[in-house]
Amino acid sequence: MARPNRFGLTEVSTPAGGSNVGVVFVHGINGHPYDTWTSEKYKTFWPAQLLPPLIEEAKARVLVYGYDADTDSPTEHTLSSGKALDVDDHRNYRTPLAQDRIHHHAETLIASLCADRRNRHAVRHPIVFVAHSLGGIVVKRALVHSAWKRGKNTRHLRSIAISTYGILFLGTPHFGMQVAKWNSWSDDITCTTQSSGLQAPIIDALKPSSEILQNIDRQFSELASEFHIFYFHEMKPTKLANGWRYIVDEVSAAPVTQDVERAGIQQDHIHMCTFEDDGTPGFVLVTEAIQRYATDAMESVRQRWVNESAEQQLRFPGGLTSGISRISLGNPVGQILESVPPSDHAPIDTTSSGKSQLKHYVVPRDRVKDFVGREAQLEEISAYFASTSTQEPRVLILCALGGQGKSQIVLEYCRRQRVSYRGVFWVDASSEALALQSYIRITMALRGESQLTVKEGEKTIEIVKACLEDWNEPWLLVFDNYDKPDDFTDVRRFLPKSDRGHAIFTSRRDLDRLGTPMELPGLSLDEGVDLLLRHYSKQAKEENHGTAQEIVRRLGCLALAIDQAAAYIAYRRIPLCGLGEFLALYDTKRKEILSYTPNNLWEYRSMQMQEPEDQKKSINAFTTWELSLNQLKIDNPQEIDAIIHFLTLSAFFNPASIEESLFRNYWQNFDKTTHKPSKRTKLRQILKWRKKSQSSYGDTRPPPLWLDAIGARRHGGESTSSHQELDDDWDTDRFWDFLTRIHELCLVQNIEKDDQGASFSLHPLVRDWLQLREQSVDHQDYLSECFVVLANSAFVFADFDKVNVGQRAALVNHIDACMLIDEQTSEPQNRLGNENISYVTTDWLAHTYFNHGRYESAKILLDRITNNEDADITYFAKLLEILLALGKYEEAENLSHRSRQLREEAVDKKDPEWLAYMTCLARVLLELGRHDEAEPMQREILQLKQEVLGRSHQETLESMWTLAALLRQKNKYAESVALARETLKDCETVLRKKDTIKLLTMDTLALALRDLGQFVEAETTQREVVRVWQESQGIDHPGTIISMNNLAWILESTNREEAEQLYRQVIESKKKFLYEGHPSTLISMENLAILLRRHQGKHAEAETIQREVVQIRQQSLGIDHSETWRSMHILAWTIESTNEAEELRRQVIESKKKVLCKGHPDTLVSMQKLAILLQNTGKHAEAETIQREVVPGWQESLGIGHWETLRSMHNLAWILGYTNEAEELYRQVIESWKKVLGKGHPDTLISMENLEILLRNQGREDEAEELDRQILELKQAS
Repeated sequence: MARPNRFGLTEVSTPAGGSNVGVVFVHGINGHPYDTWTSEKYKTFWPAQLLPPLIEEAKARVLVYGYDADTDSPTEHTLSSGKALDVDDHRNYRTPLAQDRIHHHAETLIASLCADRRNRHAVRHPIVFVAHSLGGIVVKRALVHSAWKRGKNTRHLRSIAISTYGILFLGTPHFGMQVAKWNSWSDDITCTTQSSGLQAPIIDALKPSSEILQNIDRQFSELASEFHIFYFHEMKPTKLANGWRYIVDEVSAAPVTQDVERAGIQQDHIHMCTFEDDGTPGFVLVTEAIQRYATDAMESVRQRWVNESAEQQLRFPGGLTSGISRISLGNPVGQILESVPPSDHAPIDTTSSGKSQLKHYVVPRDRVKDFVGREAQLEEISAYFASTSTQEPRVLILCALGGQGKSQIVLEYCRRQRVSYRGVFWVDASSEALALQSYIRITMALRGESQLTVKEGEKTIEIVKACLEDWNEPWLLVFDNYDKPDDFTDVRRFLPKSDRGHAIFTSRRDLDRLGTPMELPGLSLDEGVDLLLRHYSKQAKEENHGTAQEIVRRLGCLALAIDQAAAYIAYRRIPLCGLGEFLALYDTKRKEILSYTPNNLWEYRSMQMQEPEDQKKSINAFTTWELSLNQLKIDNPQEIDAIIHFLTLSAFFNPASIEESLFRNYWQNFDKTTHKPSKRTKLRQILKWRKKSQSSYGDTRPPPLWLDAIGARRHGGESTSSHQELDDDWDTDRFWDFLTRIHELCLVQNIEKDDQGASFSLHPLVRDWLQLREQSVDHQDYLSECFVVLANSAFVFADFDKVNVGQRAALVNHIDACMLIDEQTSEPQNRLGNENISYVTTDWLAHTYFNHGRYESAKILLDRITNNEDADITYFAKLLEILLALGKYEEAENLSHRSRQLREEAVDKKDPEWLAYMTCLARVLLELGRHDEAEPMQREILQLKQEVLGRSHQETLESMWTLAALLRQKNKYAESVALARETLKDCETVLRKKDTIKLLTMDTLALALRDLGQFVEAETTQREVVRVWQESQGIDHPGTIISMNNLAWILESTNREEAEQLYRQVIESKKKFLYEGHPSTLISMENLAILLRRHQGKHAEAETIQREVVQIRQQSLGIDHSETWRSMHILAWTIESTNEAEELRRQVIESKKKVLCKGHPDTLVSMQKLAILLQNTGKHAEAETIQREVVPGWQESLGIGHWETLRSMHNLAWILGYTNEAEELYRQVIESWKKVLGKGHPDTLISMENLEILLRNQGREDEAEELDRQILELKQAS
């Protein structure tokens, strides 16, 4: 037989008279559709030589599938490139997972099978898969991919999942494989070429810790019950260079799963899928299973298609005979957040085979296990959604005071009704930011992905809406704790429009504008008694029913308060016969609460006139928690103040999850945020400490004593004067014990512990109670201390290597929570960043916002500081950094003028902080294109730094690099190269190879070399820069993206295909981590458009990209902005020789004449571009007139020897054609080019070539030949 194709499907056997079943073989790592299944000794290709007779009765044909699973395949990149980001623009870029090439192979497998089966009119024929090693993972991912397809144009892909009956997994690493074994194995197996080991994305995906593998397994597990599965594991180790090893152990290859077959094969991993003859170990087991599956599959799969056809008719009465509306397999779930025991699962939309349909269920885990009552409310919710309505979607508002059990009722409804919905999704609506985070989780569930970046948050709203709007089945969205509609005003944009959709809002507010309100009463007396006495026997409840009812009545039938009281009774071990004791304690405490609750801050007291019952219930709940505090005081009299302080402080943070690390960092770094850090940070320098008032925190006192009660270990005693003398130990076990004690009284919820430490949450009503029980002065002090606690974590998190994205995001959520309280409760002069809060605390929090990409939030805080008269100059430097990151260059310039006027005369110019400020100011001038002003300033800065800090200091080296970059921008290429080489030489003695300044200097050197036409050295240098950035910081780091972009620019002259690929990577990366309209993103898009137009011939795509850029520029900046002018020029060039291009250039000229002046250099540039366009379109007279205006304009503003003047003279000569005046102009230009740029510079050579053409057209062949010889020699020399 012919050898199967290396890639794609190949039929190797088919029965006479046609087939009814397909058996598909999929090889594994470094495999081949022939070699993997062929024995070594007799070269028996058993799928074609041994198997067909055994499955002839089932009329099964055999196919093999080949794909690129070689570990020496090039590693694919996930980013792209364009013009560099601002070199000092240090942003937080996340490192992505290894690219999921498994998904690509799975998509191709499904597409190939669909095409093959359609061509053979076998769409509904059953399928049996036989997969070895990695092939099993590809098959699993393929079936998940197939089952997921519901789109109008992709329904046909679902036919594979419907038709698959059985799967044989041979040595498949379902739970991963040890990479160390792979490294040895890949060097030994016969089909391996030279392995790239850990660098291959596929090998990364097969690590035991791989999130890709975990996601595939989780998604497939929901489908597995639909298929007949047989796991085979290797029973012999494989001989490797370093010994004998099991490549995939039994646990990973054959997990113990209900209703799944398992067996071992007496072969090693490589040979378990090859059989010489029917006596080879494993042959009978494997072929019997294939035969059985092929024989039994027909009826089962036929029934699936019958059910499918019926469902199509229901959904599409007109019939979609070739499409697939949905399959009984359902849709792979993304993230099941609630783990429900089997007994809680209702049957899910079963087919005749009794198999359950997979659905999305993204809800929290915190449904109370002892849920009681509320049957009337649950029935009312069900009845509401069952009734007819024109509302799209149907929205129910569950309103009640905090603590009534709104969330628990909805959780119970979700649990009971999940069978009725294709998807149930839970959204934390307590703020817009948290709602966005919930939508990110939902998007991950819908996509089956494990991770999305923070910057994709806005896009996820549209992703979720589009998906749900496309569903034909019902879905449910729950917006929990939507209690602040005045702050979260645009909640409607989160709602998909679909008559299949249901939405429930829980809120303390009346939100009838959103939907139908449903007032939630308190528990009935009987329900309340059941909740209060849920741990007691039925007889005990009956005997004490009267007293229990009185307690429930006193607590206002408030579910949370009753639950709290039950915890208190259990904690005090109050016998049922002594429940009257509780009532007496309650009455006493209730009077105390009413006597000192601050009227001006208490939300619930402000409702008293309109809602007296609500006021009474909230007091009851608060009273209950006061009882618990009193009990803690009895049990822990020495620590009660510390406990109260801890709880009250916690109430100012984001209540959803409060981490132990906040308090640990506060203890261990108490005095460190009062000084500049010992190393450089993303915001250049941390500002010096200035204590503003006694209510400021952050001085050098030892940490507060209350920390001792929760986990701190203090060995220096109370009199210790400095934290330096303290032991930095933090006892995590003590903190956990402390949490456990207060959790017993339900003062905190959801306590958890992992490798990062403990965490807990607070019920929103408990949070309110804790905040509002303090007097207003104390309230301000607590808020101030919260900011300092967060500043200490910001200090720790400044080192990004020590924390993950989740920790940083949690910190930002806490800062947001405190900022909101500050805004709502503090007078403007007392808010963070103003007089009575320390500047350094404000700066650390701004630093955190900046590193998280929240530039506007960082700007708000730095604006407050710089509005104070005594703000240090370095705060202005920090604010300049932020404005540059936002692309607000003009605002940065205005700030620089204001700050210089305030400080310039009074400051010592050799002060390092002043030098740092001036460095930022020089950057502003650079961004504004004012190079002539920036150069003398940068030279002065460099000279001062050399005097103050020394030539080898890092700050000095940075200024040397900055000046080299500036010289390049001013076209002083030779001087730039010389200074860059000098800087690198100094860097060798003081900096590491991967130091940022050294890499940026190399980057500048490479670009300047490229400007000089020295392409080989430029490319070699830049590739080294890219390599070091990638190895040291990862592919997502800004420095890596900058270097990749600049490499692309260098490669435009030598390897344009690679340049295009790099540009596309950078654009996608910037859109992912910034936003599409960010100035840096737009520049990268323009670079790609220029490359596509100039070198690649892709004019249509270039035009599309540039039109988008122009539209964004005009909308955001207006037509009279310099960046808009630039973009319009590029668009005009992209669509050159059209009437629209001419009109664009004329618009730019008129705008520049209005904003600048006729003789301004920028106006002259635009006039010259128009002249060239007119010449190209045959309007020679107007082109000459305009260009004759341009030349004297440049001569007057820049001088006759400036390169811009020379370029304009060259262009005038070109417009004049083959005249004597043109010849004279060319000769003047050539002589000047040689002096300014050098004989071999490209511009010099172009002018010489134009002169040669002129001479030939005048019939002066001898002169032309001599000039041609000179040009050739210069080109060879360069």
